[in-house]
Amino acid sequence: MTESGYFFEYMRGLLGDRYGAFIDAYNNKPRHKALRVNTLKISPDAFIALCGKSLERNPLCECSYYCDVKPSLDPLYHAGLYYMQEPSASAAVAAFEPFIGERVLDLCAAPGGKTTQAASLMHGGILFSNDPEFKRTRALIDNAERLGVRNAVITCNTAADYRKAGFDGYFDTLIADVPCSGGGMMRYESVPYTKEIAEGCALRQREILKDAVRLLCKGGYMLYSTCTFAREENEDNIEYLRSLGMVTADIPLRTGEERGIGVPDARRIYPMNFDGEGHFYCVLRKTTGMEKTDLPLLRKKRTTVKFNKLSLDVCKFGERTVLPIEPPELEGLNVVRMGTPVYDGDAPSYALVHALGSDEVAEFGAVELGDRACDYISGMELDMDPDKRGLIIATRSGHAVGLVNVARSGNGEFTLKNKYPKYLRVNLDR
Repeated sequence: MTESGYFFEYMRGLLGDRYGAFIDAYNNKPRHKALRVNTLKISPDAFIALCGKSLERNPLCECSYYCDVKPSLDPLYHAGLYYMQEPSASAAVAAFEPFIGERVLDLCAAPGGKTTQAASLMHGGILFSNDPEFKRTRALIDNAERLGVRNAVITCNTAADYRKAGFDGYFDTLIADVPCSGGGMMRYESVPYTKEIAEGCALRQREILKDAVRLLCKGGYMLYSTCTFAREENEDNIEYLRSLGMVTADIPLRTGEERGIGVPDARRIYPMNFDGEGHFYCVLRKTTGMEKTDLPLLRKKRTTVKFNKLSLDVCKFGERTVLPIEPPELEGLNVVRMGTPVYDGDAPSYALVHALGSDEVAEFGAVELGDRACDYISGMELDMDPDKRGLIIATRSGHAVGLVNVARSGNGEFTLKNKYPKYLRVNLDR
């Protein structure tokens, strides 16, 4: 049997007389794309008014809207006002919102969809955003920076590494969006799919989970999710978590979702029921183990930095200066980025610009680009003469995009010297 042949035979056995509806959706239903409004920067209503379009809301996430845009060419995307996220993928964290606490660990976070969504729902606290593959942390950093996440510690470790570093019982929230066989995305991603692959993924997921559970405090909550239909990777792993002292939490069953197979509190999303791809998730609470533990705070020096009229309370960790963040001692972890770096060399950082609120942007000093924002993200210098001089923030509709240096050009006229990071610049001819 071919790899794809096994997938279809598996789905026939899983769905029974509903297989016909599934295969019809698989072959004929169009792919749906969606954006999730970044509420760290803007409300959904304000975003809709700003973009000037009538967008259909995703019923499984109040900040998610169906759309078909080219985000790389859109200044609003570069301003961090939204994140492109498959419609089904935004459902899990949206349902998890009531359970998100102040110490959050996203174990398999790259490229950052669920971790930035969780950040937008937190009320203070600290977010450990981890991925065990170092090359994947670059996308994680880029998205956290663009969306203005201020409270993240980005690491490259395993759950076992966290345990060795002394984090047992530290977290009250854990997101385990584990690597899976990907069957839910088969409609538009050509991935090999065999019985051995699915069973191998299930075993690797349990290796992650056995340590992840120990990182949660008693009473803490876990979001377990995959983008596959395989029962071995879904409900069977929920049963495994139950054997480790976890109980499932009852959450509202929303339109487009089904209950899990033999696990009524779990949720399955199929393309024949919803305008999105396959997804599975379940919320669980830990009933045994350690009470919530504290760790010594990382030693730091508090200081103040100023940019024009803006004064910021910051922390200094050795040579690094970041926006205020209260991490515990991190010895034993491979920390890729901590908090929001204030400087890039001697200049204010791109990350800092995106982490500032609207009032802080005004105090820093800003120039509104309007329609010229497209030219800016392409790297062009702009012939404009704002009422401010020196290094200021370029905005689109009042939202920070990047930095410019207002200076005289060779002909004596003032121009905006483009400071947008070169690796983020786009070719508008595409």
